[in-house]
Amino acid sequence: MTTVGKFIHQAEASLALSRLQAAGIEGFLFDEISLAVVGAGTTAIPIRLEVSDEDAEKAGRILRGEEGARPLADDFVPPEGTEVVEGNFPKVTAKEVGSAFIKGGILTLITVGLPGLAAVVGGGMRAPTIGDLLLLFVIGGVGGAVMHVCHEGEKKSREAEEDSCSDSDPPDKPVNRH
Repeated sequence: MTTVGKFIHQAEASLALSRLQAAGIEGFLFDEISLAVVGAGTTAIPIRLEVSDEDAEKAGRILRGEEGARPLADDFVPPEGTEVVEGNFPKVTAKEVGSAFIKGGILTLITVGLPGLAAVVGGGMRAPTIGDLLLLFVIGGVGGAVMHVCHEGEKKSREAEEDSCSDSDPPDKPVNRH
């Protein structure tokens, strides 16, 4: 195995691994958990991206941007016959998502944080740090935002289904079922 990249952020490591996998190169991330324990943003224990020795050279070229997928040019025009699908995602405003994020974060702090603080007072745990509480808030916030977008999508699906049902003509005679 050869290390082809070192990262101090989980997202960057995962993105690099995804780029390699898209090119057909199997890779592995090492020290992810160590970074989580020590703390994100520290350089003491970076996440290592490793690939087989045979794939190391190609992986390096891909990660440097010399090979593989590149961003689309500003003047890119899809070929004729390419279907452009719009409207698959629910329309939500940034204000709605932000509000759902805050609500989710607060609810998570209340439901998980308060029992945790009670355990600290009882002497059963160490006191949470500001970082612990912030992480808990962010996790709950992301969950709240995702739930909001999902609920809006479900609502849009139900409305579309109701619209398609109301377009059909009612039957001439009632149907008797025995």
